[in-house]
Amino acid sequence: MKMTRKSFLRLTAAAAASTAFGKQAFAQSSVGSVPDGSASNGPLLIRGADLLTMDPELKEIEGADVLVENGKIAAVGKGLAREGAEVIDGGGMILMPGMSDGHRHVWQIIDAGRLAKTAPSGYAGYQEWKMRTIVSMTPEDHYLGGLVGGLLAIDSGVTSIIDYAHGQINEENALAAARGIKDSGISGWFAFQMGVSSSYRPGDTVPLADAHAQRIAETTEVHWSIAERLQKEIFSDNAAVMQLSLAPSSVNGSLLSEIETEWSRIRAMGVKLISSHLHKTAEPMPEGYMGYRDSGIPDLHKAGLLGPDYHCTHANKLTAEELEMLRDSGGMVCATAMGEFPYMAAEAIRGPSVHARARAAGVAAGIGVDVNLVLTQDYFEHIRAAFWSHYLEPAGVDIAKQYKSEDVLDFATALGAKSMRLGDETGSITVGKRADLVLLRTDRMGFAMQGTLADRVLNYASREDIDSVWISGQAKKRNGKMIGVDWPELKAQVAAAQARFGPLADTITFT
Repeated sequence: MKMTRKSFLRLTAAAAASTAFGKQAFAQSSVGSVPDGSASNGPLLIRGADLLTMDPELKEIEGADVLVENGKIAAVGKGLAREGAEVIDGGGMILMPGMSDGHRHVWQIIDAGRLAKTAPSGYAGYQEWKMRTIVSMTPEDHYLGGLVGGLLAIDSGVTSIIDYAHGQINEENALAAARGIKDSGISGWFAFQMGVSSSYRPGDTVPLADAHAQRIAETTEVHWSIAERLQKEIFSDNAAVMQLSLAPSSVNGSLLSEIETEWSRIRAMGVKLISSHLHKTAEPMPEGYMGYRDSGIPDLHKAGLLGPDYHCTHANKLTAEELEMLRDSGGMVCATAMGEFPYMAAEAIRGPSVHARARAAGVAAGIGVDVNLVLTQDYFEHIRAAFWSHYLEPAGVDIAKQYKSEDVLDFATALGAKSMRLGDETGSITVGKRADLVLLRTDRMGFAMQGTLADRVLNYASREDIDSVWISGQAKKRNGKMIGVDWPELKAQVAAAQARFGPLADTITFT
């Protein structure tokens, strides 16, 4: 798109007007758009539901009760009673744990549909779209993206998430994105990407190589300052359901000494989760760099950097030896199976999803949506994709032959929570765990009446079947509707944001 200076100024003026609307929405977002965080957290008794507990001892229980007190599961059984409890009739419905998404770029939801993965030639420009968009968005846009993205996840039965926040170019945008996801009420981790350093702006012409180099550059004191503000101002409560994670800029291809310096500083801050993309380098790196051997896991292992706080996503080419190193150090893996289907076309570097082999090797493995810019928000579709992706490699076929439906659901529930370092808190209907719960209606004709509960949920459930969602015992969705969420108003705000930053992004020329 070629623009004159005059037309660019007109566009900027229009953007300012739209931003004024966005700032008003930002300031008033808690009115009619955000679930009421002050909702009662009193005793709750869900009666007569069929329980898909995902607890290896309890398994599936027909027509049972679950008592929730102080945000946790207090009892599981039949004929339970609790004076003063809110009683939910779960008869004919299935109660299951809230689901976990181990890797999602939540901010991207604000521009959903701009690209389509089913149109590969257009999606090939994904990185260019990202590099244009992140410099065209305001703090209000990022707050809205975090809020809407979190609410949509909850609406689909996801109660825990790792929000891999790699689209924030400055402090204001990062803080706004963090507030948005936190205000949505979802639990999990806000994983702030260190090193994002894009310096160009709408209307600029910039060499594509420079833009790529700035997309994730070296972590500076500016980034550390942002991380510290996030920790002190947004995520200071260690008991809150949403916590801070950091994604270091020094990863595969970096000097191991740089990785050690950055990761040590993250750990010294008390941050409990280090989030990372992991892809095998196209060519082996020199000795002393991560990627000298295989996918770089042996390099981290030799340097003593692996640990139970290390969470990597994709990791498609991990060898059996690398998986053993992760297992022995307590490291975790997330596959984004639906989005990774095309990775087979780049098999030399990426290849099929790793979750089946990782689980078989004893590594805590989960799944995630990844690029929600282009993929469905219905999380049940992603769980099904996690199963079908097994058939992309012989090892996966052999593993899948031994599976039952609960083994697949495990990637999104108990094992999925463990793969996000939340296994002791959530992921199953177990006494003492947090009451992150999803109640499914089964009266839709397309929801099968026969089979195990796991068979029925895995093969037939969809977002439209979700009657209720609770996070830490607080209702976020009831009777099929999100509580306190005005979807038409939020959609209007998203449309206004798209109308502002989309044309601005188009004024950036890469050469």
